[in-house]
Amino acid sequence: MRIYIVEDSPIKANNLVTYVSDLLGDAQDIHLYVSFQSGLKAIEANPPDTLILDMTLPTFDRRPNAREGRLRPLGGYDIMRKLKLKGIYTKIIVVTQLESFGDDEDEVSFKEITAQCHREFPDVFLGSVYYDQNGTNWRPHLQKLLALVNLDD
Repeated sequence: MRIYIVEDSPIKANNLVTYVSDLLGDAQDIHLYVSFQSGLKAIEANPPDTLILDMTLPTFDRRPNAREGRLRPLGGYDIMRKLKLKGIYTKIIVVTQLESFGDDEDEVSFKEITAQCHREFPDVFLGSVYYDQNGTNWRPHLQKLLALVNLDD
């Protein structure tokens, strides 16, 4: 199974890659992308079986002395919309450590964006996991959602 993880936090990305590798075995083909653009480009070029997405993403990869673009509060959601428009049907799990996204009147809660993704992407969106940097409570939830990928095959 080919799994792409789109996550800009190095600690969270490392925890996700390590956990998924340990859970599913080293035979998995796991790739990490750290921005909206690099993740979307990779998915369009060679769609994975499973996509683990952060919700808030920088537009471009961070590089020394280079611009990374604006932070996209709903970058994960935007990727899902683009994939739907292009007819790419990869199973998607959102893993985020934020409880809300956006500002002021555009703010949406974790629960609201999860419900919206279930409504808009029912064929591919498996669910959301609240990631706690200081704990491991997120692991069983992610494991349960990853098991759904294998059931659909």
